[in-house]
Amino acid sequence: MADTQQLTMPDPPDNPPPTVKRRTAIVMVAVAVVAALLGVLIGVAVSQGGGDGQQTPAAAPADEGIDTRDPIRPEGRATLDPSTRSDTEAAIRNNWPLVANDEFDGTTLNTGLWSAYSGKTTGGVGQHDPDNLSVSNGTLKITSHGYSSGGMAWSQGQQHGRWEVRARAQQGTGYGAVILLWPDAEDWPEGGEINFMEIPNGLRNETHFVLHYGESNSQIGTTTPGDFTQWHNYAVEWGPDHVAGFIDGQEIFRSSDPKTIPPRPMHLAMQQDIGPYGKDWIPPIDDTTPAQVQLEVDWVRIYAP
Repeated sequence: MADTQQLTMPDPPDNPPPTVKRRTAIVMVAVAVVAALLGVLIGVAVSQGGGDGQQTPAAAPADEGIDTRDPIRPEGRATLDPSTRSDTEAAIRNNWPLVANDEFDGTTLNTGLWSAYSGKTTGGVGQHDPDNLSVSNGTLKITSHGYSSGGMAWSQGQQHGRWEVRARAQQGTGYGAVILLWPDAEDWPEGGEINFMEIPNGLRNETHFVLHYGESNSQIGTTTPGDFTQWHNYAVEWGPDHVAGFIDGQEIFRSSDPKTIPPRPMHLAMQQDIGPYGKDWIPPIDDTTPAQVQLEVDWVRIYAP
């Protein structure tokens, strides 16, 4: 397990950047083209599923599935109590019962728990490569370099529950770190999306909680300032009547509006996206960008509803 560190939060910036970006790993969009002269329907549908009846998370989008919309600014703002320890867990504060976990104490990724991405990143700028995922010294590293990055999805989803992840993001313009819940049915946006850690800013001085819902991809969320190059615990609680977000055990977001609650099972995913994405959400890589930028994860823990 990695060492924990004490954190004092800075004052919120005056103008937060926009938030929300859909998950990199979306399934290829079904395309139906009616040939008017020939009267022939050409259907192209790509889906992914496990042979044991379990849904296998999608690996990457095709070009026609790339999300090109602009991210939306969150209206909510949250400020962490500077006295809150960065090793405080929402699960301990709220007595959540553990059902699954990965502590990353080995030397290789547990492929019984995770499925690695191998397709294009969000917006089609770069490519995911499973070789960019590594486990050593008690942590997972998702490493981005140039236009190559990495991502992974938990192999089994569930409807309702709690998820908590201890992570930190290295500074680096052009890379966006994201931890989220994604619909097992791959029916985004109707199936919902919960980004409970999203850090597109290269300085890593704020994180966003964003809840996507509805067929038009409506979004609500909260921006929280801080130093997110340091270790923090990010959690989400999803029940039949609410979605709540936490950082270091402190609640920073809650929605009880029925229309915002995801309707079907979801699974955890973690990734780094590559800019440019949106007008100023993830900027392009520039001459300040380090040769390698990592999203590092100490542990992942999943709790019962």
